[in-house]
Amino acid sequence: MDDEGRRHLRELVRRAHEALAEAAEMQAHCPAGVDRFDWSADLLDELARVALQVGDAAAALTGGEDEELEARSRELATTIVRRRNDALTPLRPTRRRMPRAAVPTQLDARAMSRHA
Repeated sequence: MDDEGRRHLRELVRRAHEALAEAAEMQAHCPAGVDRFDWSADLLDELARVALQVGDAAAALTGGEDEELEARSRELATTIVRRRNDALTPLRPTRRRMPRAAVPTQLDARAMSRHA
């Protein structure tokens, strides 16, 4: 890779770093009129993809495949997706007990014959 290619790559990485820093500074304020769950799910999905790409880029810059980098970036992506899923999972409704059926005080003859 020539000097121009290295400068271009360095600039791309610097811009990616700045974009992530800016996203973190925004403190995740959802724009007005936008569904918060859809908005955050989309962003977290993209961040999970970024995590995978960071691992791929680091491996490429260090000479090829790197199992540890791949595993760590996959772990981060999985953690981000899990966090997204946890945030989007609605709270489980409290378990409501079914009302007990009224128990007759006397069983008629037909009911008795079934249980005899």
